[in-house]
Amino acid sequence: MDVEPADSSGGGTPPRNRRAAGRTALRRARGALLRLAFDRRVAVGVGVVLLAPAALLRRADYGWESWLTDGLGLLCGATGVAFVAFALSGRRPDWIDPDG
Repeated sequence: MDVEPADSSGGGTPPRNRRAAGRTALRRARGALLRLAFDRRVAVGVGVVLLAPAALLRRADYGWESWLTDGLGLLCGATGVAFVAFALSGRRPDWIDPDG
């Protein structure tokens, strides 16, 4: 009788199910982000909240700033601009009927 060694990762799920769970979590996060972006009022609010610290870090010169805060400021600023731009432009139709 052959006995396979126990999984030493600590989890009870086999590796294939862990990968599927990771993909599911990524899809759920993507869905939450899209729902957030499609709600115009919330997208503008979140965009402004993300833009404020990025603008503050860009304008002021702090002694504790580093490459990490510069990168996070750039990431927050770009995400904030994307949310605001998407909220202001609105949803466009996928297809425009040429017949009218």
